[in-house]
Amino acid sequence: MALAAPVAGGQQFRIVEAVKGDAALDTIVEASSDHAENFPAEAGKLSLLARNAMSGRWTNFGALSAGNADWLRDLLKTNDGEAKAPPRAWPIANPVQAATDSTNWPRRIVLIAPRLEDGDPLAAEIAFGELSRAPYEVSRTLKPTLDPDKVRRWVQDPALSKRHDAYILLLGIAGRADDATVLEERLAGARTAHDATNVAALLAAYIELGGPSQVGWIEENYLLDHGRSLPEIDAALLALNVHGAVGGVVSRQRVVDAYRDFIRERKPMAGFVATYLSDWKAWDAVPDYVEVLRSNAVKDPAGQFAIVTYLRDSSDPQAQSAAAAFTAQPN
Repeated sequence: MALAAPVAGGQQFRIVEAVKGDAALDTIVEASSDHAENFPAEAGKLSLLARNAMSGRWTNFGALSAGNADWLRDLLKTNDGEAKAPPRAWPIANPVQAATDSTNWPRRIVLIAPRLEDGDPLAAEIAFGELSRAPYEVSRTLKPTLDPDKVRRWVQDPALSKRHDAYILLLGIAGRADDATVLEERLAGARTAHDATNVAALLAAYIELGGPSQVGWIEENYLLDHGRSLPEIDAALLALNVHGAVGGVVSRQRVVDAYRDFIRERKPMAGFVATYLSDWKAWDAVPDYVEVLRSNAVKDPAGQFAIVTYLRDSSDPQAQSAAAAFTAQPN
């Protein structure tokens, strides 16, 4: 990866500074791009180029201020941590390497935050891409440094609508009690319209601001409300999973209890939470899932598979027996 100056008359660039790797300075390379920003040489910006490790081809990802080279270099160094991470949301030269990337998230999140909505559009895009895939528990560590008023402006800005999910989560982390009232008003409008847009983030932020009592509110207004649409229910389950995985303002056990209520009340949808519970090794729901299988309430093969896998993962003999019996049934 390197910063390069455009050479007049085409898609050629002169390497000015290596960001990562061994690109030789002053080398002239060709780089293609479908959407890179065009900019005059005097604008104080250079092109961010990345070379595919397999094909050797260069791609131009757009204009980056030369002053952000050190920041980008530091950001790339945070790939040396032990925590596994999914592929980046912003372009990377080697997708195979990205799939097995590891990230030092505590260090990376500190570098990301100051560049959110940076005046340099590409730096802002990179920072947002990293924020959108950062573990929620790491994002919560930003609370002392976030500017709540700035985050509110981002959430209210229609031009940033594609980034609202992540910024709503930040508002839950940075906001005050009165922000919970605003979120509740937005959720009321969404429920009236049966609109699931941003609902998972709104609910997760609502829990962060309001604490454990909001879980009951979500159960009543989403999970146990038979008038909710499938996307709305999915959003509510995801919001609870965000907090159950972290065990912060709401204990994991409280989320498990909510999921069990959901399983008992909405048996045909019981498979929706089986993977979450299995990941957490939360075997409290074994009796519930045994009953679901016996009732033959779940018709969706994917849901059936998730439930059987959950029961097989448990060491409970009753769970193992129920899973085996269900699998042995003729199609």
